[in-house]
Amino acid sequence: MQKVFTKYWLAIQIGLLAVVLCCFFVFERPPVFMAILWMSVLALETALVLPSIRRGETLADARCRVVRAVWRDPFFYLGMAVLSLACVQWLNGGCHLEYLPDADTWRFSAPALTWAPSSVERVSALARFSVLTGVFTVCLCLRHAVSLSGKRSLLSALTIFSGAAAFFAVWFACRKNGPLGLGQENAQNFALGSFFAFWMILGMGVLADALAGRRKGAELLFGVGVLGNLVGMLMFCSALWMLICSGTAVLLFVYWMFYLKTQTTRSILFKPFLLSVVVVAVVFFAVCYVFPENPVAGKVKNLFDSQKYWHSLVETKTVRSAAALKVWQEHPWVGVGVNGFQHFSAAVVSDQNWRLIRNDPACVYNDGLQMLCEYGLLGTGLLVFAAVLLVAPIFYRMQIAWKFGDPNDEVERWFLLRISPIVVTGALALILCLGQGWFESPFRSSAVLTSWTVACTVLSSFLPGKANPVRR
Repeated sequence: MQKVFTKYWLAIQIGLLAVVLCCFFVFERPPVFMAILWMSVLALETALVLPSIRRGETLADARCRVVRAVWRDPFFYLGMAVLSLACVQWLNGGCHLEYLPDADTWRFSAPALTWAPSSVERVSALARFSVLTGVFTVCLCLRHAVSLSGKRSLLSALTIFSGAAAFFAVWFACRKNGPLGLGQENAQNFALGSFFAFWMILGMGVLADALAGRRKGAELLFGVGVLGNLVGMLMFCSALWMLICSGTAVLLFVYWMFYLKTQTTRSILFKPFLLSVVVVAVVFFAVCYVFPENPVAGKVKNLFDSQKYWHSLVETKTVRSAAALKVWQEHPWVGVGVNGFQHFSAAVVSDQNWRLIRNDPACVYNDGLQMLCEYGLLGTGLLVFAAVLLVAPIFYRMQIAWKFGDPNDEVERWFLLRISPIVVTGALALILCLGQGWFESPFRSSAVLTSWTVACTVLSSFLPGKANPVRR
C-alpha cells in the first residue's frame, strides 16, 4: 500500500490541482479560491510525507532528499517572494474612485500603505494570489517529489482533459445561447484557444512517446487529446494564431512520421498515419462545404483581407501599449495591481482612442507590458527570474543531449530524432506561447499559465541528466 501511495498519490493530487487551475476561468468564485489554497497545502504536505521513492531509497531517505532539495532550490525563494507580493496586493487593495473638485477630475483613492503593492479589486487580487499559489505548488512538487512515470502520466492526463474540455466547449459554443459568450471573438476565447493549441502541439509529442513505448491509452490520446484540442484550437483561436498553429501541426506531423519510423514497426505507424489523413480530410470538407458559415471560415476570410486585419491589430496594440507605459510610469516599482490596466487606462487614453480599448479594456495585448503595468519592475523581475529558473534545466540538458549520444544507439540519427518527442513538441509549444504573448494576452488565463509552467518544469526530466561516455 505504501508503494502505491508514494508512486501515484502525489501525482494524482498535482493533476487535480492543475485541472482546477485550468478550469478557474469558469468557476472564478471565492470558494474556489479557498479550494485552490487548501489543495496546495495538501499537495505540499504529501510531497514532504509521501514523495516518490527512487531506486535504492527508503521512505525516510526520500523525505530527506525532498526537504534538502527544496531548501537549496532558489525557485522556492523566488516563488515565496512572488506570493508575498501578490498577498500584499490583496491585503492592501480595495481602492475606490473619488472626485477632486479643485482639479475637476476623478482618481482612485490611495491604499492604506501608499508605498506597498496594492490593487483596485481585492477579489481579483485574491484570485490571482490563489492561482499563483497553486502554480507555485505544482512546479515545486514536480521539480522535487514526482517521478518520471508520474510526470509522463500527468502530461497524458492533461492532454486528454484539455481535449475533452475542447469538445465540451465547442458543443456549448455551437448552441444558440451558449454560456460565457463562447464562439465570440474576444480575449477570453482567444486565451481558451491558446490553451487548446498548446496541448494540441504538446499532445502530439505525448502521443508519439506513447506509440513508441507501446503504452496503453494511445487511442484515447489521439481521439480525445489531439483531435479534441485541434477542434478547440480551430474554434476559439484568433485568425492569425489559428494559421500559425495549423502550420505548426502540419510540420509536427512530418516530424511525427519520421520519429515513429525509427521507433516502431510499419504496422503501428500506418494506423496513426491513416487516421490523421482522414481527420484532416473531414475537417477540410466540414469547414469548406458542410458548414460554410462556421467561425473557422470567417477567420480565414479575415486573413485574406490582410491589410484591414493588420491595420486593426496594429492600431489597437499601439494605443494599448502606449496606455500601459503611461500607467507604469506613474507606478514604476510595484505597478497598479491585478486588473489595474482596466481601471487606470481610462485616465491616460483620449476619448477618440477609447473606442479601440472599449470592447476589451482589461488586456494590453502584450503580456510583458501587462506585467510591467500591473506588477511593476519588482514583480516583473521576480516573475522573469522564476521563469528563467524553470527554463534553465531544459537548456542545460539539451546541451548534454546535443554533445553526447546514446551509447545503446548504433545508428547515427538527427538530433530531433534522438531526444524524446515530448521535449521537441513541448519546447515548440513553450516558444510559440511566448511569441503569442507579444500580440495577445494568453498568460492572463490561469489555464495557459498553468500549462506553460507545468511543461517548463517537466521537460528537462525527459532529457539526459548526465553525459554519456560515448561522444557523438
